[in-house]
Amino acid sequence: MIVRIIILTIIVVICNIWRYNRENDGDDYGANIDENPKTNEVNVSYMEETISTRQLALRTIENIGSKPEYTEEGRIRFEYQGIVFLMEADNDCLFVNLFWPWCHSFSKFDIDEFARVRQVVNEINLRDTVSVVYTISDSDDVALHIKKHFLLVPQIPDVEEYLRMILNGFFRVVRTLELEIEKCRMQECEQQV
Repeated sequence: MIVRIIILTIIVVICNIWRYNRENDGDDYGANIDENPKTNEVNVSYMEETISTRQLALRTIENIGSKPEYTEEGRIRFEYQGIVFLMEADNDCLFVNLFWPWCHSFSKFDIDEFARVRQVVNEINLRDTVSVVYTISDSDDVALHIKKHFLLVPQIPDVEEYLRMILNGFFRVVRTLELEIEKCRMQECEQQV
């Protein structure tokens, strides 16, 4: 139910942004001019406050108590509740990608674990708004990563809480992943007895 509400909210925001851009026809400030001086002051301050997606991402990460750094690839690296996250934020796009790399790993030679993880990952990807993917590294490990693609604009009320909600969703997915894998193990043990 919550997922549907979030998806509907995102669709409404995207539609409003599209409609706003279409009404302005390239004039970023045309809709902000008003005859009422009091309203005009508010709109002028909003125009001065407009920042790029990357700047908004950096400011939001700092406001949630994390210290953003740049990686060699140009991603934003930050730590939240002891976990390292990576964010791709481009000034040409209003959407960002958020990653939790290596949230779970196991040996690629453990066929039973791979079967369990594959089943759980597929179920999570069908039900949730995040994507869980696995990669095989040069070592003997299979690593799971969580990714979310989401809108990040200054018009989002309480953008810090919005980012915290998304990050907490990552923690929820990892808990679900671990619980479901353990349930699969328990069911296998029961079937063997």
